[in-house]
Amino acid sequence: MSDPSSIPPTVPERPLLLVGNPTSHSGKAARRIQIARDLLDRKGIPHLFHPTLPGGRTVNMVRDAIDEEGFRTLVYMGGDGTFYEVATGIVTSHCPGCVRMGMLPSGTANDQGKSFGISSDEEALPQNIDIILKGHTTPLDVGQVTAFDDSGAVLSTDYFFDSLGWGLSAAILAVRNKDKETVERLPVIRDMYRDQAVYVRAAIQEFAMNWLTGDRFSAEIEVDGVTHFCDHLSDLIISNTLIYAGEWIVDPDASASDGMVEIAPFRGLRDWTSKIILRHRKVPVREEMLNRIGISHAPHFKGAHARIQILRPQVDRRLPAQRDGEEFVLADHYTIDVLPRLLSLIVPKNFQWV
Repeated sequence: MSDPSSIPPTVPERPLLLVGNPTSHSGKAARRIQIARDLLDRKGIPHLFHPTLPGGRTVNMVRDAIDEEGFRTLVYMGGDGTFYEVATGIVTSHCPGCVRMGMLPSGTANDQGKSFGISSDEEALPQNIDIILKGHTTPLDVGQVTAFDDSGAVLSTDYFFDSLGWGLSAAILAVRNKDKETVERLPVIRDMYRDQAVYVRAAIQEFAMNWLTGDRFSAEIEVDGVTHFCDHLSDLIISNTLIYAGEWIVDPDASASDGMVEIAPFRGLRDWTSKIILRHRKVPVREEMLNRIGISHAPHFKGAHARIQILRPQVDRRLPAQRDGEEFVLADHYTIDVLPRLLSLIVPKNFQWV
């Protein structure tokens, strides 16, 4: 398989394919998509537009566009969910190393864009179009996760590009998604209470419930053959990109193409507080400063292969699970494998997270 970073940084001879959801944000995305298309036309970038499809069919549409129609540059426009669908279509095609993926993010968290210095603000659209025009690429590792039932049979195998999570963070996302569905049915409220506001309300609710119930779990985590046992956890997060949940950095020394994921266990609210303060991208606090006032946190691990066995001595139900911001298969046993440098992203030449 060819190295994605070796793909020439030139405007493609074939049209690029722009993929987005014109019905999202109560139709406001349609106007933004049209602005992007106008900018592409002004820059002389030939393109076609395909709307996302419901029921996960966007993945098949993208794969067919590559394998049957010959597209070699695809650009997603939307949130991290649209990134996941387009990226999955690319990596499951016959030649993922032949394809480049551009980014016109518009989501609230925008983990992928922020990790490569690409803003989701509408005012940044001209700059983001210029990034695509220049065509500089960098490789991105891809995570593959497999969930098993109690007998060891495979329940599901999927890809992730941003993160996996179990426990509190996944519960927050589940509540957020449920609230978003409700809000979309309320014409006035949906313009006032959406996106970040929905996430914040869900986070406050789940933090409060976790504090009151004291739900904790343990995990046996084998990373590249070394086993770690972590107990009294409220959360377990596996990160593949630098930015997590829009604002936090699991490991400031991580690279998008280092062939490893970062695995971060959280032992309750004190651990969350420490990591949020220490790893928030806008708060320059050093770890030794927190240690002096008695705030410490569980160490994180990193590696190319991991096995996760979740133990639930204090929880009488399967833990909530999330994959790239969407609810994932509930299980107690998972394996994670890193597929190094499988995806090629079009990014600024000297990108820096923002």
